[in-house]
Amino acid sequence: MTLKSIFFSLSILFTCLITYSVTGQNTVGGHFGFVQPIVTIQDGDTTNGFDPYTIGFPTGVTIRKSEKFAFDIEFVPFISAATAADGGTISSVSELLIHPGLLWGIGDKLTFGNRLAYETKSGRFGITPLLNKGFLLGKTNVFAEFVFPIRVGNDQDISLTAALHFGVGF
Repeated sequence: MTLKSIFFSLSILFTCLITYSVTGQNTVGGHFGFVQPIVTIQDGDTTNGFDPYTIGFPTGVTIRKSEKFAFDIEFVPFISAATAADGGTISSVSELLIHPGLLWGIGDKLTFGNRLAYETKSGRFGITPLLNKGFLLGKTNVFAEFVFPIRVGNDQDISLTAALHFGVGF
């Protein structure tokens, strides 16, 4: 199965899940947004998400068990800009993150969560604690989220990152 067919299949599945809201025991929803890494600390070095510029586009499916508890999975392609050999700038997908997690409502549209993280290109893995605040803009659910990825593996030192995630929920 090629990468194109996998993405096509996931797109169809995602579209089916967000088109209809399941009522009963569980509620199904989703979200889309962007995540901007701000700073990463690894091996005593500090780097920022702006040199080279990196941005991610999380797309998630949420299964809400109750008002206070949900399971959520995100697929996050990261795009990075780099300097080409000729001095120009090139952009490419630098990583695909598979990001399942559990979310707990802690009141006033504030949510704490923790996700497992599997980076498909770098081979690293870890956890991502998060704190999310939901808002209404008219009838649209939007959110701002602080995420703190912690990654290990692939014969590299542990890395700690602080990032901001903004998006729309449906």
